[in-house]
Amino acid sequence: MMRRPLRAALAACVLLLCRDAAFAAIRDVRESGSGIEYRVDDTRVKVEFVTDRIVHVTATRNGDWSTSAHLMRVPVAAKPGAITASDEGEARILRSAQAGVAVNRKTGALAFRNAAGAVLLREDDAAPRAFDRVAVFKSTPDPATVSTVKTVDGDRQVAGKYVQMKDRDAWKATARFRLGDDEALYGLGFDETADLDLRGKTRRLYQHNLRIAIPFVVSTRGYGVLFDTYSAMTFADGKTGMQVTSDVVDDLDYYFILGPSMDGAVEGYRELTGAATMLPRWAYGYVQSKERYKTQDEVVETVKAFRKRRIPLDLIVQDWNYWTPDHWGSPVPEAARYPDIAAMTKAVHDENAHVMISIWPNPSPLDAPGKELKDGGYLSGGTPYVDFFRPEAADVYFSNVWKYLGRHGIDAWWCDSTEPEVADWTWDAKRSGRADDVNVDGLARVMDPQYLNAYALVDAQHFMRNWRRHAPGKRLVNLTRSAYPGSQAAGAVAWTGDISATWSVFAQQVAAVQSYSASGNPYVTFDIGGFFVARGRPWFMAGDFDQGAADLGYRELYTRWLQLGVFLPMFRSHGTDTPREPWHFGAPGTPFYDAIVDAIQLRYRLLPAIYSQAGLVHLRGASFIRPVAFAFPNDPRTHDLKSQMLFGDGIMVSPVTTPMYFAPGSRPIEGAARTRDVYLPAGTWFDFRTGERLAGGRTVAVAAPIDRMPVHVRAGSIVPLGPVVQYASERPDAPIELRIYPGADGDYTYYEDAGEGWGYERGEYALTGMHWDDAAHKLTIAQRRGAFPGMQARRRFKVVIVGREGKAADLVYDGRAVTIQQ
Repeated sequence: MMRRPLRAALAACVLLLCRDAAFAAIRDVRESGSGIEYRVDDTRVKVEFVTDRIVHVTATRNGDWSTSAHLMRVPVAAKPGAITASDEGEARILRSAQAGVAVNRKTGALAFRNAAGAVLLREDDAAPRAFDRVAVFKSTPDPATVSTVKTVDGDRQVAGKYVQMKDRDAWKATARFRLGDDEALYGLGFDETADLDLRGKTRRLYQHNLRIAIPFVVSTRGYGVLFDTYSAMTFADGKTGMQVTSDVVDDLDYYFILGPSMDGAVEGYRELTGAATMLPRWAYGYVQSKERYKTQDEVVETVKAFRKRRIPLDLIVQDWNYWTPDHWGSPVPEAARYPDIAAMTKAVHDENAHVMISIWPNPSPLDAPGKELKDGGYLSGGTPYVDFFRPEAADVYFSNVWKYLGRHGIDAWWCDSTEPEVADWTWDAKRSGRADDVNVDGLARVMDPQYLNAYALVDAQHFMRNWRRHAPGKRLVNLTRSAYPGSQAAGAVAWTGDISATWSVFAQQVAAVQSYSASGNPYVTFDIGGFFVARGRPWFMAGDFDQGAADLGYRELYTRWLQLGVFLPMFRSHGTDTPREPWHFGAPGTPFYDAIVDAIQLRYRLLPAIYSQAGLVHLRGASFIRPVAFAFPNDPRTHDLKSQMLFGDGIMVSPVTTPMYFAPGSRPIEGAARTRDVYLPAGTWFDFRTGERLAGGRTVAVAAPIDRMPVHVRAGSIVPLGPVVQYASERPDAPIELRIYPGADGDYTYYEDAGEGWGYERGEYALTGMHWDDAAHKLTIAQRRGAFPGMQARRRFKVVIVGREGKAADLVYDGRAVTIQQ
């Protein structure tokens, strides 16, 4: 059977296939240089190669393809090479250099293959897709029922009744797939569960205080699937396979992404939705926050207290209620408590730190910014929330944020409450058993149901656009509570919502941040120590520690949470009910205080590795944290290893998620083993703290006293470490310790740039490749590639071979290749 390049065979890039009447189920078949289009029953299907390893599938029951906005997509620079076509039994096979798609001519179902022809994922032959007609309604609040009520999130205008009118018809569309019995699946953002491997799970996907929906999954078989959908969705995997249902769409629309590794699938996701931006270097340092600092003097004095105690700090956060009482969400600070924002930011900058401030998308109309938005008709669905789907509304909003805050030196932004409706976040003591329905219905009342998951995305996109116009020399830091595919390209760092301080929630968070990162968006963080520390009346105020930091049980939980936070992209303490500064957890020389300060100092030692990883996250679609299965997909013991995670390429982090010293109420725990079982996959590993060499392929018991969270490094890893500094830019010329972990060959790319500004987008950065030849005991540092303003032309490296005492070597690297024999 001969293959033939379609571009050569089809002068007009269109061919009607009618050569085999036996396969009559699909009809109106047209092939082009990049794919195929056909009709099966009442459905039109189009398959198009975006690149050699990304395939776009759309299906519709409409007469024309949808022209609705694809908010998550960015232009893709790469193009597919020649696509060939051939027949294979009942299938028509399209192939690129890396991937293949088989079209079943009887059913129209698709099967996706790798370069070798192995099927990785297939649509269900019996019923590959389904469409059900749905009516889309526009909801308008009854003005007579609108009142201002006090909610958990402050004063809100709430309608008691909505009038619904049909706006149009759309489709509820389902895609059905068959998976392999041995594969694991990750992604979809996170929710309140501790799910990591999604096999056998059902998830309702919508935005909420405690969940973020990301319609992307990645498989241990080395592929990913991204759904270009913005409505609420349902994922379900069971005995009949995986199905994904979008509530309101014009077309069924998804991308198959061949990795061929899991990391490669994430890289393809970023190719479609945008490269992650770089944060400024200082944003990777320690972030101190709490609910809340109450005056500008308190903000400044807190920074000075860190400096006086020699505890590293780069960012202080001003949370809500800096506005006049009852002026909820206003960007206008209350003059009595914040008389001069510019003086506040200058005082913090003088201490070599930065300021983040909380801003809300529902500014009170009692101040000029909120009044302008309300009177101009820039609000959404009769709510006090800005309609960020309209660029002009976003521009008015940002102009006031800049006028009252940004132009006075604010460095970073906390875009809170970006859902804009969390219907079950009420004073009720028990959560509704219909929470999913209640919340989706609430979101659908205040915006178009077809786009209810995209509110935070368009908010972030417009904020980035306006920020770059007003502050062209500064990178954007946007901490936000909701996100979507594409948020990573808009400077967004997502956090996991207003969680409670319990050991079980902490364990759940270990899985949640991995799940979010596996969903393709690399920047994720949580409230170290949990937001709600005490127990309150509402169902979500469920902390176990009414005495806050005075409770030794909470001090232990907080310390363990902080130790894990060291290895997140943003290292941030935050919460209510109790102060969060380190000195509230003991005095110097006491166990919890010393462990907390030690963890913060470790973060600063790791900054060269963290910032290098940030460069690879931007340039190569890498991730900061990953489920262990990403590196060991063929080891089934890693597939649902919720309690451990990978940082960078070779660092295994195993947080301690059970108490060993104190229960709530400062009650001592007797007889607890102060060790933690850690699974080490096959290979050689090293204890990060002690340098002990360990064989993998087994579970080991690791000492885990309060000052030590188990961390292991894989043989072949190269880890750059810096000195302990008080802020990220304190010693730009400091020597870098290169820790080499022997036992396997290894490669590393050391990334540097100016640490601020957008020059890196123009190629203003430097890459230094390093290779460890284990058999020859030789480290080769390649010639530096690239340059940037302010670059250290000469860099001092101290090369340390872990496990070989007295083998350190010092060198001055001037950008030329050098080899060190160890």
